[in-house]
Amino acid sequence: MKRPALVIMSRVPSTEGKSRLSEVLTPEQREALQWALLKDTMDKVGQLTGLKCYIAATPPDRINKLRLTLGPGVEIIPQSNGDLGQRMLSAIYYAYGLGYSPAILIGTDAPLLPASYLTKAIRMLDKYQVVCGPALDGGYYLIGTCHPRECIFQDISWGRSDVLERTVTACRQHNLTIGLLEPLGDVDRPPDLFALARKIKKMEPGHPAIPIRTSRFIVKNFT
Repeated sequence: MKRPALVIMSRVPSTEGKSRLSEVLTPEQREALQWALLKDTMDKVGQLTGLKCYIAATPPDRINKLRLTLGPGVEIIPQSNGDLGQRMLSAIYYAYGLGYSPAILIGTDAPLLPASYLTKAIRMLDKYQVVCGPALDGGYYLIGTCHPRECIFQDISWGRSDVLERTVTACRQHNLTIGLLEPLGDVDRPPDLFALARKIKKMEPGHPAIPIRTSRFIVKNFT
């Protein structure tokens, strides 16, 4: 029987975060955006049932700030040391060690990610050994697997435009089947933020996929 877990990989919001948006946002605005993205992601996950959720946070010395802001009902674990791949693999091992499988990892940078994609990813893992959600910049906004698989997190230069391509190649080299969700944009650079603003503006008011806090942030700062 499945015991799925979802891990949100997140930095504790701060004025230092989202530095690639510094051309268009002040440090305080960047921190506010990070909180909006994180809380919208948590709201999305909260729509699902039968899914254990953790936040894997970094840096560890700021996790108390996260706990104080989000409240006692949120389970937060520290990210491990190492590069992003090592930290993601460690999060999967953590969930797997507690008896959860499959494990789905997401970030907070894809605010238009539908909650339905999370349940779809879990269903797809009945057929595939690895599932990814392609990001438009060449990375991925989601990765899931039923077992910890070190090979899909090794020898990858994180942040480059070939992350998904190298992940797919690693799966093929190790005879792992991989399924792909629909591509989505994420928010890393100013053009991403402006594209998100345009997409939200075109959505009908009250549309369930609208990220409420992120939408308010955009209205406040870009209109």
